[in-house]
Amino acid sequence: MKWQRLTSFEPNVAQKELWIYQKLKRRKEYNVEVTLGKDIDILSLKANLIEDFAKKVAKVRTFRTSAYKNKKNLERVNLCPVCGTPSNKAKEILSIYGARYYLCGECCHYYLLYRPTEEYLNKFYKTNKEYQSTYADKRTLNTRIEQVVMPKAIYVLNQYRKRYGRLPESMLDVGAGSGHFVYACRKLGIRCQGIEISESGRKFAKDNFNIKLLDNDFFKDSNKFNCDVVTFWGVIEHLSRPVEMLKASRLSLRDKGMVTVEVPRWNCFSTAVHTAFPDSVVRHLDPMDHIQCFSDSSLATAFVIGGLDIMAAWYFGMDAFELMTQLGYRLNENKIVKIMADKIPVFQQSLDLARLSDFMILTGTPQG
Repeated sequence: MKWQRLTSFEPNVAQKELWIYQKLKRRKEYNVEVTLGKDIDILSLKANLIEDFAKKVAKVRTFRTSAYKNKKNLERVNLCPVCGTPSNKAKEILSIYGARYYLCGECCHYYLLYRPTEEYLNKFYKTNKEYQSTYADKRTLNTRIEQVVMPKAIYVLNQYRKRYGRLPESMLDVGAGSGHFVYACRKLGIRCQGIEISESGRKFAKDNFNIKLLDNDFFKDSNKFNCDVVTFWGVIEHLSRPVEMLKASRLSLRDKGMVTVEVPRWNCFSTAVHTAFPDSVVRHLDPMDHIQCFSDSSLATAFVIGGLDIMAAWYFGMDAFELMTQLGYRLNENKIVKIMADKIPVFQQSLDLARLSDFMILTGTPQG
């Protein structure tokens, strides 16, 4: 199983690439529109994290270490969550808070060999208010809508229009968090529903956007929806069956359908930062949030196995911010982040152009 890409030597912000998938005698080529970088006022968005970073580290470290020490909470992964290769062939890469990430040699997917059980994770996401606090912060609500969510909504609408010559009539956001993306789509005049199991997330959406998010089991109810677009923003890395989730999304689509997925990327600068500082991780490779982390190869493979043809990719991240917060923590000086505020976008732009960013969005359509 191999992936190759043909791309320009020049790291342009927007470019066309040819992605080639080959497995045994099967070969498939995809013409992919690639976008690099995304503007964001990261300090306004992460104000609460900067102020309380040391407290956040202590809380996350204690909780994660305890969770991964208790074997009753864990289950062994026997097969790669993407390609199904036996995990006894995988190689240990990194340990964070006692959770060990392994690399699948077949599809280059990274996953925890021992992960929390589905029962444990469902309870965590359903009832844990701390997890939703980053997104359900009223102080950053407008910034999150304007700089994070609205650009993604516009991106999705533009990709759909490029593919089908019109805007989508209806959308479904799976794992809708606190309802920001559903709100943004409705502001743009698109009918959009959201599914979210978190009680605090649904409450925030109702209280702040007057949006009622659904509490459906998407695996069971995917065929009950009839929409043009299904989105997953930071969702499938939390799940034990990411490929099955992509397959389920196809059941929700009309004839002219599209799926957009955002995931954390392993091959990025933030991973290097966390490899250097594994005892103060609060995002990206937090093993409670991300029981797996995608490479470009493994996400593209998940799309192919999930029955989706790749059409567009977008790379961006918060890697420069991650480095500054870690340095501030090590030096016990939070002012470093604020002092370097105007430099963070400069560093991040270079990382994005080099494709060392810690987020990736992939968009695809059902295989014909």
